[in-house]
Amino acid sequence: MKKLLILKSLADFIWIVTCMPLIPILLFIAVYMFIDPSILEIPLEINNSKIEDLGLSLKISTLVLFVIVFIGIYCFYLFRKTLRYFQKRNPFSVFIINSYNTIGNLLVFSGITASVLFFVIKLVFESRIEVSLGLSPYIFIVCLGLFFMVLSEVFKVAKTAKEENQLTI
Repeated sequence: MKKLLILKSLADFIWIVTCMPLIPILLFIAVYMFIDPSILEIPLEINNSKIEDLGLSLKISTLVLFVIVFIGIYCFYLFRKTLRYFQKRNPFSVFIINSYNTIGNLLVFSGITASVLFFVIKLVFESRIEVSLGLSPYIFIVCLGLFFMVLSEVFKVAKTAKEENQLTI
């Protein structure tokens, strides 16, 4: 239980220090960039691509990136909630099974979307096609999403086995 307590404490610390301030900041920037486009005049560098164009494509790319970040924050929020069920010693809850499946689907979606987004950014802003077949963080996010989906299935099977075991006693 000490490991669970440490994990929950670290998750809460990350939530308070990183996610809570990030939500209003990103919402403010997402709205303010349409009111005053000069906020985007700072030269951006995304995956070693320098972006200086202030057109609509930059605003759309930024909004898609913000959506991906918000999906990540929501996945982390769901993960924190599932840790509470583990603390209550209720690991086979339907909420945990559904949350892990949701986290998995969202992480796979955000990993694929981020890969496509950065491919399009290179294509539009640098006019070059770059395909990386090596290890990238987006592949890791997709793998993590698939892991959560598998974990959801494992918990579903374990819950069924537990219920059958309780019926035989």
